Amino acid sequence: MSEIVAVAGSSHSPMLAQEPAMMWKLRAEQDKTYDQLHDTEGALVPYAELEARAGERFSSDIVPEIWNERYARAQASIERLSADLRALDLDLVIIVGDDQEELFDFSNLPAISVFYGEMMTMEDPDADNHGRPIPAEIQRRLGNDGAVYRADAAAGRFLIESLIEQEFDVASTNAEPTGTGFGHAYGWVLGRLLSGADIPAVPIMLNTYFPPNQPTAARCYELGQALRKAVESLPGQRRVGVVASGGLSHFVVDHDLDQRVLEAMRAHDAAFLRSIPQRKLRSGTSEIRNWVTVAGASEHLTARWIDYIPAVRTLGGTGIGLAFGLWS
Repeated sequence: MSEIVAVAGSSHSPMLAQEPAMMWKLRAEQDKTYDQLHDTEGALVPYAELEARAGERFSSDIVPEIWNERYARAQASIERLSADLRALDLDLVIIVGDDQEELFDFSNLPAISVFYGEMMTMEDPDADNHGRPIPAEIQRRLGNDGAVYRADAAAGRFLIESLIEQEFDVASTNAEPTGTGFGHAYGWVLGRLLSGADIPAVPIMLNTYFPPNQPTAARCYELGQALRKAVESLPGQRRVGVVASGGLSHFVVDHDLDQRVLEAMRAHDAAFLRSIPQRKLRSGTSEIRNWVTVAGASEHLTARWIDYIPAVRTLGGTGIGLAFGLWS
């Protein structure tokens, strides 16, 4: 039978795409202009309030030496994860990510969708940057470069049918709508972690960001369990890897939540992962749902290594909890 032989997780932030003196500083200045940011309890507050609450708590985090050290450490973890995934001799990679209006919009926004086309085209920021605040060159470094990758249409369809049988009413698509492409959640995995490996992929798109139909943490965990069952009935004897792309907390860093999520994944604490409240999973922190999903698929695996890097970029505690890890 086929088998999930490894599960991995990787952040995919713009803060990973350019040195701190440029991108971290740019993002910090942008943060200070925002009048609505989700705090660690999910409430919307202006940046100025975050800074007033924090006082000097984060002053030691925003010096150039710390930024450079954390950036270098993150790059080392990316290279380590890339090498580990390549060494697994995978036949198929399933990418659990989130669509941020790349393929879908509010006229049709599925909570869970599975792709079963034969090729995946990445979004090209030179064609249409959608008004995104990230420069096109940084988008390309994150995988939004118009590249085309091999998908596994038969495996995608099989997973859809299995999930439907397991009472997941998933949406499906077998082609990108005209003028669109997959976002950086998928380009990061195929273009950075697995660059040149030519492993066929099946992308799963979760609506992590946008109310009102974001799946709960419990449903995401159950999706991972169902995904494992589907893979184990997949014809052939395929070695399958499942990768969570995105997260952890951002744009306000929640150290406590991030560390509790990673420890729960290490210990297979399904009760905690299933119980994360919806109010905690707002804005970019919503991508924790991708990690919870792969946690559900990794109950038979052992944590090999996990690296967590709190990449704070302002006195208000904004930034991202960078995380990387492998279970096999």
